[in-house]
Amino acid sequence: MRDTVPSASDNAVPAPAAPRSAIFISYASENREAARLLRDALTEAGLDVWYDENELGGGDAWDQKIRRQIRECTYFMPVISAQTEARREGYFRREWRLAVDRSHDMADDAMFLIPVVIDATTEAGARVPEKFLSVQWLRVPGGVANQGLRSLAARLASGEHLAAPPVAPPPLTQVKRPAAQPVTAPAPALAAGTPPHPPEVAAGLPPFPERSGNRNDGFRYVVHVVVWLCQSAAILFKRLPKWARVLIILWFVFSLFAKGCHSDSDDSEPKSAAKTHVKSPEEKEAEAQSLRDAASKLDKLATDPDSAGIKSSFAKVGAEIARAVSDEVDDGASWSGKVELVPFTADPADTKASTAADEVFARVFSLLSRANPKQVRVQPASGPAGDLAALRAAAAKAGDSFIVVGSGTADTVSVRLLGTESAEPLWTRSFPLASGTTLEVADQISDALILALKEKGAKPAAKP
Repeated sequence: MRDTVPSASDNAVPAPAAPRSAIFISYASENREAARLLRDALTEAGLDVWYDENELGGGDAWDQKIRRQIRECTYFMPVISAQTEARREGYFRREWRLAVDRSHDMADDAMFLIPVVIDATTEAGARVPEKFLSVQWLRVPGGVANQGLRSLAARLASGEHLAAPPVAPPPLTQVKRPAAQPVTAPAPALAAGTPPHPPEVAAGLPPFPERSGNRNDGFRYVVHVVVWLCQSAAILFKRLPKWARVLIILWFVFSLFAKGCHSDSDDSEPKSAAKTHVKSPEEKEAEAQSLRDAASKLDKLATDPDSAGIKSSFAKVGAEIARAVSDEVDDGASWSGKVELVPFTADPADTKASTAADEVFARVFSLLSRANPKQVRVQPASGPAGDLAALRAAAAKAGDSFIVVGSGTADTVSVRLLGTESAEPLWTRSFPLASGTTLEVADQISDALILALKEKGAKPAAKP
């Protein structure tokens, strides 16, 4: 009987299982509970987490083990919080420096440093290594797993950003950190039910300033926005590669030098030739309208789902700035003479036309009232309706100079501006509803009415 010769497949040695990605969590002792929550979420995703939870050892052997773990881990996750900001010293800062030193030997596009913020701490002025500011921060309030952490953990576990994963050593156990320094008045961590951060905060930028309802605070709001822009620009500047930052600095210095030379040549001209141009009301209105148009376009970009987070954030900022500056530029937004608005009419049988007329009228009244609140009112419910002569007489008796009436169909809204002293309309225009939504059409009507009121109502009509 002939012996059976084993095949090559029978002699094949099973390929060793690919080592799992390992992540080192570095944290201050005050944030131990949040770090534990992060560990649980990462472990569930299939990552080996090196995490010194048992607090049993110390000394040189412990220090050497920490250094080895940082040298051999796949990813390094520093936990940043108000507590780390308050600490001048701490072993976690040594861990951070060791990780940064290792990252200098890596390719620029290699994912290694993954800063995680567990509270409202922002990148602006954060007490972290500069290298941390060149990568995207992940926000996980209180360490409670959210969609961002789960998505990132799945990507890391799949090795998507890892070219050659190192062999993971046994998990770090029975290790103790040095005793923590007491921290005065630590900021509380955010609860699991905390509302999501705005786009600019999620992108690692400080929160955008809120505008008060007081119109007199417009200049202060503009100052706050400018400060926010400077802080955000500094954060984004630090994220740029070193060569890009050097190039920008050189360009800025060159621009200042060139401007200085230009200013010196201008100073050689007689000062008597300099004239200050005073803008006319028409120029101010055109400039303010241009800024409002820019704000409208930027608003659409900020709400575009295809826009990136930082792109949409800056679009929102640009819209707010344009809107705020337009308010300051358009200091002649008011007009002389009070205006009475008569509710727009439509065929009661045409439900679509009636609804559109009501929506447009409400929006027009709101915008005109915002532009000149003391000069706008709605016709009283008991006032005359339909009879223009009676409307003019009642408005004149009430001290009004103008009347705005309108009528709508399913496709068009027609608006007229009447004077209380003349039977002929001062201004009339039709606006097709097909050009946009009822709110957009109402915005067009309001802008056109304000221009007409400024032109026709520069001075109230004199009574004979």
